[in-house]
Amino acid sequence: MKRLRTLIAAIASLVLTAALMVLSTSPAAAVAVTRAAPPGHGTCTAIDPGSPLRRQGAVWFCFKAGGPATARDLAAMHRLTGAHGPATARGAARDPAVDPANPVDLCMENPKEVNTSRSTYCVQHPISYRIVGADGQVGEHAEGVVVTSARVGKSEWKEEVRAAITQQTPKMPKMMIGLRSDCTGPCTGGGAFGGGLAPLPAVGRELLTSITYRTTVVDGGEARSQPLYHMTGTILAPGTPVNTSDNWQGPLLRCDNKVGNGPGCADDRHMANVTFHKSQYRAAAVTYEWAQKTLKSAVTGTKVNPLHRDLNADESWTRTKRRRTCNNLPYPFPADPLLVPEDSCDEFPFARSFEGGKPNDLCVDILPKEVGGVWDVANVRVMRGDPDTAACVRSHVTEKDNEAAGNELAQATRSARILGGEAYFVIVDN
Repeated sequence: MKRLRTLIAAIASLVLTAALMVLSTSPAAAVAVTRAAPPGHGTCTAIDPGSPLRRQGAVWFCFKAGGPATARDLAAMHRLTGAHGPATARGAARDPAVDPANPVDLCMENPKEVNTSRSTYCVQHPISYRIVGADGQVGEHAEGVVVTSARVGKSEWKEEVRAAITQQTPKMPKMMIGLRSDCTGPCTGGGAFGGGLAPLPAVGRELLTSITYRTTVVDGGEARSQPLYHMTGTILAPGTPVNTSDNWQGPLLRCDNKVGNGPGCADDRHMANVTFHKSQYRAAAVTYEWAQKTLKSAVTGTKVNPLHRDLNADESWTRTKRRRTCNNLPYPFPADPLLVPEDSCDEFPFARSFEGGKPNDLCVDILPKEVGGVWDVANVRVMRGDPDTAACVRSHVTEKDNEAAGNELAQATRSARILGGEAYFVIVDN
């Protein structure tokens, strides 16, 4: 019996010694099993034991997305998108309430994550890939940014997706990225990169793709929609599984089916605007600019004194208001083809606005003129009335320019989703 107890004790001692030897020869494995993922690095997954990275001391692969873009991110994306001139200079030159020609300019001019105008948006989201050791120290790593931008207003719009690595260590493995966007409310999104993963190019180059959105608001309806992004990141190294980031949010849009012939969206936190180019709308555009610069007692569609779309959009009501300003007594508009070929009455404020349709005895009549091929307010002649007290303008404008300006107003109403009663301002440029 004594010999049996001695044998059992010896066997137990051997088993314990063997177990200690196994643990002592695999410290990284012990850390991975007994310790949680290192904090502050995003979503981390243990690298498989026995893989090449694990044998080099790497324990975790971490993928992180979020936070405002850094100055390095902005500078890199600015170079990649081929923007002209410093972003700050472009921002200073452009009215922030006006939609930019290229939606991505919103990101180039602003470090915020979500940037919007009335009909455009740009979202910039930093990303990072990190290989972390058992001691929590970052080894090989890469930093980058994903930029999504679009122009909205119609029932379907295409969002451009740009992804780029802005810096990385020399031995960082090849990185892959996946992105999907869904919508809250009556909106559908989709997957970028064909719904799968795509390799990120080297520093100094960008990966470009797109996501198509559709809004399906019922006729006469109105709802809120917001893109929700979900990103996947991994590296091409044996023993490293896919890692997914948390979702992040895009712009909060108002979508409606109350304007034009179908649904569309806008960011209604920004006031809408309608732009008229003097080179295109000639006397009509000069009329609106002259009213804004000259009339002292009228609502002239500036940002501080905007117009409002009439709640009654019926065409018969608009014609009634136009007759009140142009045709009724006591001052029917004195159209004169000797002054202007195909002369017509262009009224401002517009008859389609709540402020339009003023009695014509409150208006001032003007004649815009082209001098030396230039349309300018300096060449406007007052024909009747007092600009200091007038509440409206009637202008001698060709029928062609009058109708073209009216079509521009109607088009802007649809594209900027200007609903009944909503404010908008008028811009006149060259």
